[in-house]
Parts: sequence; C-alpha cells; structure tokens
Amino acid sequence: MAGDIPDLGMMRLALALVDTGDLGVAGRLAGVGRRTAAARIAQLERQTGAVLFDHSGSRVRLTAAGEAFIGEARLALAALDRAQRLARESAEPSDIIGIGAAPDALVSVCRDLLDDPVWRDEGFAVRLHPLSREDQAQALAEGRIALGFVAAPLPVLPRLSSRLVATSKWSAVVPDAEARLRKTASLSNLARKPLVMLDRAAAPLAVDGVVAALGATGARPVIAHEAPDWAGVMALVALGLGSALVPSVVARRIAVQGATVMPLVEAEDLPPWTISAIWLPQPTGSRAARAIRIVRTRQD
Repeated sequence: MAGDIPDLGMMRLALALVDTGDLGVAGRLAGVGRRTAAARIAQLERQTGAVLFDHSGSRVRLTAAGEAFIGEARLALAALDRAQRLARESAEPSDIIGIGAAPDALVSVCRDLLDDPVWRDEGFAVRLHPLSREDQAQALAEGRIALGFVAAPLPVLPRLSSRLVATSKWSAVVPDAEARLRKTASLSNLARKPLVMLDRAAAPLAVDGVVAALGATGARPVIAHEAPDWAGVMALVALGLGSALVPSVVARRIAVQGATVMPLVEAEDLPPWTISAIWLPQPTGSRAARAIRIVRTRQD
C-alpha cells in the first residue's frame, strides 16, 4: 500500500539490485532466491507508490522515480548504520579515532595535527584512512571515521560541518637539469613546457585554477602526464617528463631525487590550495567530539 514505510530488508535489497543490476545476484546477497527478491521489490514499489526499476533490458536499471528514491534510501540506511555504531561506541567507548584524509592532507594537515601538543595530550589513538572525497563522505555517514580532511569542493552531506584548516601558496617543481638554468619559475615559462598535473578528480577546483592561470599567459598548456597524488606528480617530474605546480607545503615535505622545488614568480596571484576538515555531529563528551573540538579551535 502506498505510504507504508518499507522495511530495512527491502531497502537493502533495492540497493543491492542497483549495485548489481541482477535480481538473482541481489537476492543472493540478501539471502533470498530470485523469485522472493522479485516479490519483495514489487512490494517495495507498491509501498512507495512508484515503479522504481526497469526490467526490460539485460540489466535492471533505475527509473526516474527510482533515481529519486535510491539516493535518499542510501542516506537513510547510512544514517541508521551510523546511529547503531555511535550507540555501541557510547556503550563501549573506544580509544581509537578514525580520521579520513586525502593524500595531500596526509603529508600536511594530518602531520601538523598529530604533532599538536593539545592533540597529543588527549592521548588519542588515531587510525588514518587514506580516502577520496566521496569515500570520506560515505565513511562519515556510516560512522567509520569521525573526521575527514579534503580539498575543495566539499562533499554534500546532510548535517555536515567544515572548517578551513590549511592554505598554501604554489611552488614550481622542475627536473633538476632545468633548475640549473634559473633560480625562479614563471607561469609563462611553465605554460610552454610539458606539464605534469594532479588528476582532476582529486582536487577539481585547484586543478582548474592552475590550468586557467597557465592559459591566461597566452599559451595553451600541454598536460603530458597526470598522477593520482602529489607524490606521483613529483616522481614524474623527477623522471624528466614535465614540470608541475605543487602546493608549497606539500612540495617541501615530499623530497624526490631529480625534482627541484623553485619559487613561483606569480605565487601571490594564484588562488591558494586549501584543505578543510569535515565532520558530522558526535555524542557530547565522546572522544570523537573532543577531537572535533580541537580541530575547530586550533590555530592555523
């Protein structure tokens, strides 16, 4: 009957069907047969009052109504999972604080945070999880981490809070052979050479800003290689495959033989590289809540 609240088993089955596209496989994941899975999906659609799945092709697909439903269903189940996890942790407190971090945050913000005397005095046992922006949002929603550190843009998540915790100017990183020819680098010079760039998916706003600044010199930047993280960018530069723009704080902490960090003439004119802390509400007085308070109040 339309308007009835679907049970959790049906919602989890629907998510499995979305992820696999096959009723039989989704049913096995839910511990039921194909016929039972089909009956439960039909019941879910009756309760929802809309057809959620298109079974006409070789792979089951979402309808427009299904697209609208499934995103909210994921959030609802993640919120329930998080509520259960928080309840268990409140009943049996753990000393471990889960922290998610993008690769560039691991060598900058996380290092500074763990070296902070206030943080050390709390005696937190930290478990770091190198995760993408999207995976950190999912881990926060499920309660697997208490804090995340991401580059802009921030993920979209209900009740998400954030604080800008790090900014940095940019430096040029060039092969050693080129560094012997000059003491500084300029955007106009870099724009006319093969470039090594961070994969845009890792920090789209930062990458787009760098490309726009290079293009503003009148040259058409040639991106010869991409890397998933800044360490990879610097390694490719060290191999002589191009030059790069890297956040100064990151470049100082990743030493790669064969790559030289140089001052960028226009560093003041470029939008800064940024990292923000993100979190969801935690039970008052919990270790996770205390960890968040430190991040919220510590000075840059």
